Amino acid sequence: MKLSRIATIASGLAVATAALPRLANACAMCGLSPGDSAGHAYNTSVLFMLAGPYVTVGLVGGIIYLAWKRAQRRSGAAVVNRN
Repeated sequence: MKLSRIATIASGLAVATAALPRLANACAMCGLSPGDSAGHAYNTSVLFMLAGPYVTVGLVGGIIYLAWKRAQRRSGAAVVNRN
């Protein structure tokens, strides 16, 4: 019984949101005029936010790789000196 009541309330809210487009403007781009420069700034900021984690992971991975290669060279040179 409770599940059907929750489903009824949820579907009623969905219909109300669809019927009133002002309530559905969750996107920052929806309220801007067509020639507004804020749209370009918003898109650019989204690209920076998306690129940040990739750059961070790439830098950490590159540092780990270089440290590993340096350790490989040092261990290889030590083996050559022993013989």
